[in-house]
Formats: sequence, C-alpha cells, structure tokens
Amino acid sequence: MTLTPEAIFAWLEAMAHDPLSLAVALALATFVTEDGTLIAGSLLVGGGVASPILVISALVAGIVGGDIVLYVVGWSAREIRALRRRLPIKQAKKIRNWLRGRETAILFFSRFMPGTRLVTYLTFGFLRLSLVHFTMVMTAACLVWVVSIVLFISEIQKAFSGIGGTYAALIAAAFAVIIIVFAPKLVRRHKAARSLEDAELEGTIDNG
Repeated sequence: MTLTPEAIFAWLEAMAHDPLSLAVALALATFVTEDGTLIAGSLLVGGGVASPILVISALVAGIVGGDIVLYVVGWSAREIRALRRRLPIKQAKKIRNWLRGRETAILFFSRFMPGTRLVTYLTFGFLRLSLVHFTMVMTAACLVWVVSIVLFISEIQKAFSGIGGTYAALIAAAFAVIIIVFAPKLVRRHKAARSLEDAELEGTIDNG
C-alpha cells in the first residue's frame, strides 16, 4: 500500500467502528509518517468519522512517543560506541553549554521545524538532559501543532462539505499540505528557531 494521506485515511476509516483500535492505529501510524497521519486524522474529524478528542489524543501520544524513542536512542549512544558513530550527534558536546537556559525554547520550536528534530532529540538524549522536561515541552508543542491542524483542517472540510465529501476532503488536504510546508518558514523567523539551526549547522566535535 502506498503511504499517502488518502491510503492512510481509507485504512483508518475502516476502523472507525472501534474507537480504541482507531486510536492505536493513529498513534502507530505516526511512526511511519507524522504528516500523513496528521492529515488523515484531520479528515476523519472533518468527515464526522471520529471525535476530535480521540484523534488529537492518539496523534499526540504517537508523535511524543516517537520523540521519546529518539531521546532514548541518543541516551543509549552514550554507552554504545558503534551506535554513537552512526548517529548525527557530533554537535552534542560542543553545544552543551550553549543549550543552558535555552532548552525549553529549542525543544518547543524544533517541533515546527522539520530537519532539526532528529539531531535535537538525539542530542538531548545524548547529553542526558531531563527526560521529564523533554516530555513536558514536547507534549505542549505537539498539542499546539496537532490541535491547530486538526481543528482548522476539519473546519475547512466542513465548510466545503456542500460541494461533496470527496471534494471537501481534497480541499482540506490541500490546505493541510500548504500549512505543513509553509509553517516552518514562519517559525524560522523567531530568534530561538534561528539559533537552533545555527547551532546544528556549525557544531562539529569529537565524540571521544
């Protein structure tokens, strides 16, 4: 099966009769494609197939769970030389001091900036910064992102429902893609977001 939002939507829609299974499926699907699952979940809400609370909760659980997995991998790399050599965490030791006092902002904005997440989450784990703090910040950032997308896209879909369910879903999906593509460009204007990119581009260290 091709992993497009349409294919994911059809798969999830078939599970709508079982809310628990649908929630688990949504959460697991985020490990394959966050954006595709986010769009599909939004369309489920807009089409009246699933409740916003169920979809948002499942998406947040799945996405934050994936973030924690990356944190744990970074943590483990501290002890496993072979793993450490294969991961993009060369910046970790160099930016340890730079991160002090900026952890919250860096983590929060990384959620909205594809391309920075992998290195950021691995680095936080490698440096063994607080997992509790990491989880709290990523949950808050994920809630902002997921709630905004799901509610906005589902409302777009409902607004165009008069022209037919399929067309309304396509229009809503198009809006979702536009937001997902352009939101990072807006976020990058923030000082903390620019600092995150600069640190990741400039950092080069010996992992020892």
